Amino acid sequence: MRVAILGLGLMGSAATRRLVESGFNVILWNRSLEKAEALAKDLGVEVAKSVAEAVGKVDAALAFLADDEALMTVASMIPRADGLVFSNFSTVTPRASVQVSEFLKARGVCYVETPVVGGPQVLREGKAVILVSGPIHCVRSVRGVLNALASEVFDVSEDIGKAAALKLAYNNLLITTVASLAESMVLAESYGVNVKMFFDILSKTMFKDIAERYYNRLAAEDAPLGFKLALAAKDLDYARRAAGDKGLTLFIASNAEQLYRIACTMGYGDKDYSRIYMFLKKARSYAGI
Repeated sequence: MRVAILGLGLMGSAATRRLVESGFNVILWNRSLEKAEALAKDLGVEVAKSVAEAVGKVDAALAFLADDEALMTVASMIPRADGLVFSNFSTVTPRASVQVSEFLKARGVCYVETPVVGGPQVLREGKAVILVSGPIHCVRSVRGVLNALASEVFDVSEDIGKAAALKLAYNNLLITTVASLAESMVLAESYGVNVKMFFDILSKTMFKDIAERYYNRLAAEDAPLGFKLALAAKDLDYARRAAGDKGLTLFIASNAEQLYRIACTMGYGDKDYSRIYMFLKKARSYAGI
């Protein structure tokens, strides 16, 4: 099966390596051609200079894009392509996903939502969790791709928008939980409590798994980039927008989004989202506490 990878950020690059190793014939497109050429040279695969060129040579296009705008821009570049399957791995709003689905359907393209739960490393290892919404016959066409990238594939619904909403629900919980843990660590430290003691206490409670998974990542002086802090802020914004489309207000997400937005303005946007702890520590020092 020949596939095009559209977007070579952390996730797209990880998926590319996994699929090439799994025997897929891959062609790459990225807004920055130099980045695509560097990865292609490393893996011995082809580069397309345009989206139209990439999708014209493949059975399926796999999109790993940053946001709604990027998804809509890329979709607008696809010519009529009867039989092509467009599998969207990006985290976007349900509204944008539905709009792109309808736009591509008019061009003969079968659209599937396939957002990923997990970061680039689990995708690289083929251990991701992938949520799927779309027509059964379209999903069937990319099932081999999904099985190569994931240890679990959840068939959410044939209705476009539901997998996108479920991904935002997951990211809302993840990002607010990390922010809450970071804030609690700073609170303990502000009273002179060794934060390691806080971790030891959490390890004896219902929060054991969260502490064991995230404490060291938050407390480390530096952390490898797995999920940009700016994208975490974007996902909280998208969760809030998705809720608004259903007449709901996400109070916790709205406040957490502002926290991450402020951290972005202070230079943390391109760092791993776990750096929210370091931002909070620095904010405490700014306050002279």
